[in-house]
Amino acid sequence: MLVKGRSKVPPSLAGGLVAIFFLLCLSPFAASCSRSAGSPRRVLVVGFREGSTEEERNFLLEYGCRRIGSGLGLEAELVVPGPSGDLGVLPERESSSRWMMVSCGETPADSLAVAVGQDRPPHLVYLDFPGASVPAAEGEAAYIRYRVEEGAYLCGFLSGRLTVSAEHPLANRLPVVAFIGCASDPRTSRYQRGFLRGVLAAYPQASLLSYLVGGCGDEEQARTFAQEAAKKGADIIFCTPGAFHAGVLQAAESLDLLVILSGGDHYRESPSHVLTSLVLRDDNALFRAVDLAFRDGLEPGLREWGVREGIWSLAPFRDHDVYIRRDLKEALAAEEAKVSGMDFAP
Repeated sequence: MLVKGRSKVPPSLAGGLVAIFFLLCLSPFAASCSRSAGSPRRVLVVGFREGSTEEERNFLLEYGCRRIGSGLGLEAELVVPGPSGDLGVLPERESSSRWMMVSCGETPADSLAVAVGQDRPPHLVYLDFPGASVPAAEGEAAYIRYRVEEGAYLCGFLSGRLTVSAEHPLANRLPVVAFIGCASDPRTSRYQRGFLRGVLAAYPQASLLSYLVGGCGDEEQARTFAQEAAKKGADIIFCTPGAFHAGVLQAAESLDLLVILSGGDHYRESPSHVLTSLVLRDDNALFRAVDLAFRDGLEPGLREWGVREGIWSLAPFRDHDVYIRRDLKEALAAEEAKVSGMDFAP
C-alpha cells in the first residue's frame, strides 16, 4: 500500500561531480536533493484517502510528482491520508519552504492547510473539484473542475455505435445501453448527461437505462442493476468511478456483457469484458497546475479543464481492438476533436 511517495531530481553540476551528486540524491540519506538546489519551492500533494473508492488514482499522482521533479526541478511529495482522512505528521523540515499545496478527491485545500497546522502556502489548489461553485469559506484557492462530461460523451458515442452494429461478439444489435452511477457523488449527473448525449449522437433511436447505487461501494446493488439491465436488452454498461463496479463486472462475466469503467484503467480486472476505461489523468492536471503556478499563471477561483488540457483519455481497447473497425475509430477521433466546444449544461 502506498502511503507516501517522493519525487527527487538530481542536481545539475559541472564536471565529475555530476555522477557523485546523482548517486547521493538517489540515496535515502540524501532525501533533500533537488535539481533546483537552494530553491525554497516545494509541493505537497494530498492524494485520495486510503481505502477510498478512488485510491487507485494515487499511482498517477505519484507519477505526476516525478514529472514535476524532472520537468520543473521542484520537489513534490505525495501524502496519502489514512482511512479516516488523517494526514499523520508531516516532516517539519519541509514546512518552512512549502510553496504549494494540492488536494485531490475529498478535502478542500484550505481545510488541509488548517489540518496540517502550518502557515498557509502561497498556492492552494483543489483538483477534480466536484461542485459547481466555490465555497465562500475556502478562500483564495484555485479549484479545477474536470469536464468528465466530455469523456462520458465519447464513451456514450462508442456504446451507441457498437451496440447496434453487433460487430463485437458480445453486442446483441438491440439499441439498449445502461448507465450505473453513484448517487452520493455530485459528479454523477455530469457523467450521465455526457454519456446520454453521446449515445444519442451515435444512434438517436437508442434507449438508455439509468441506475444509481446508494453508496459508491455497494457492489450488491450494482450487480442487481446490471442483471436487470441485461434482462432489458442492454449489452454495454457504463460505470462512474466507485468500488461498486466490482458487482457490475461479476454480472458482466456471468451474462457476457461489455463494461466501460471510469477513474483508472481497469482492463486487468476483466480483460474479456472491460471494453475500455475513461481514465482521469490526475498526473496531467497536477503537472499543469504546478507549472502554471510556477509561471505565475494560476489565479484563484473556479476553472474547468478537459480534453484540451489532457485531463481524460480512453484506455486502449487491447483485446477488443479487432472489433473496433477503422470507421468507428475515425468517428471517435472526430467526436473527440469537437467535444471540448460542447455545452453540457442541463
